[in-house]
Amino acid sequence: MSGIDIARIIGLVLISVVVSGCATTGGVTSFANAGDTANLKENEHRLWHEASGFDTAIERSGQIYEDPRASAYLQNVMNRLYPEFKGKIKVHLYDSTQLNAFALPNGSIYFNIGLLARIENEAQLAAVLGHEAAHFVERHGFQQRVSTKNVSAFAVSGIPFSSLAAISSISGFSRDLEREADQRGYARMVKAGYHPGEAHKVFRRLADEVKTLNIEEPYFFSSHPQLVERIETFKELSAKHRGGGRVGTEEYNRVIQPMRLEVLRKDVSQDRFKGVILVMEDNSLRRYYPAAGYYYLGEAYLRRDEKNDTDKALKAYQTAEKLAPGFAPTYKGLGMYYMKTGNKGLARQYFNKYLGLAPKNARDRAYVQQYVSSLN
Repeated sequence: MSGIDIARIIGLVLISVVVSGCATTGGVTSFANAGDTANLKENEHRLWHEASGFDTAIERSGQIYEDPRASAYLQNVMNRLYPEFKGKIKVHLYDSTQLNAFALPNGSIYFNIGLLARIENEAQLAAVLGHEAAHFVERHGFQQRVSTKNVSAFAVSGIPFSSLAAISSISGFSRDLEREADQRGYARMVKAGYHPGEAHKVFRRLADEVKTLNIEEPYFFSSHPQLVERIETFKELSAKHRGGGRVGTEEYNRVIQPMRLEVLRKDVSQDRFKGVILVMEDNSLRRYYPAAGYYYLGEAYLRRDEKNDTDKALKAYQTAEKLAPGFAPTYKGLGMYYMKTGNKGLARQYFNKYLGLAPKNARDRAYVQQYVSSLN
């Protein structure tokens, strides 16, 4: 994490987005364009300063996911949705596999790579980006500060975070403000020319996953009742717009697909194997993932370790070998499988194949070489 001891980073608790304040605006009006942000009153200016400090903490933590192409793509979609705020609303990729995105009062939007991996096309991306940016344009962070009066929006405490990934547990604004963000974001989506019928689909997908996996993490998109409510809101809105529009499936997946493999890797390493199995066993989702994802499906089965999971893991490895023959980790997985089942010949064969394909500086190269030596 860039040499920083994350466990000792001062806790930054986003009370402005965690507290369920009332929706009373207190006379707070929305920004009309980027120029309006130059005339902030003292309280809101202080809020922006605190948000900027939060930006700095995230950047120093090493939790920004570095993918210039994907970052530029998301920013371009945002600029299409909110052209008059170009340069003020900035989109960042957050290195977390949790299904979340969140907005800060200063216009910073953080989008978890886990959520990007679940989205199917640009129109669905626009639905989420439009919603998050609406929180900024409508000044929802400041509204909740007004409604909670004495509470500082970004309380700096001495409580250490075990990981700055806790930032991605932000649970959203009050329900009324979330509804307003839905409506404003949807209007932007339609105005920008995106297909209105795609808006509810991303939340339908998330709701199904949250329910199936019984996700209990305290972040906004994991609340099943709120997701269902959001789906109904978007269905009602889309019923008023019968026309089509841009979907952008091919371009979106061309940019995001490499990231999906990294999300699978991270989920397996963090024992979030249920989500990996759900995605890779769902035909409608799996088609968006690289073929090498079958390797991580095999790893997920081994970690779950239920009846017949070893056989399922072998099948997944073999599928990865067939469809993505140049993906080195698959051969290590097959080598481990055959070593454990007593087939030394095949184990040695697959380990050697791995060593031939893996980078020379692969962290586990020495271990695999030891396995080969032990099999001779």
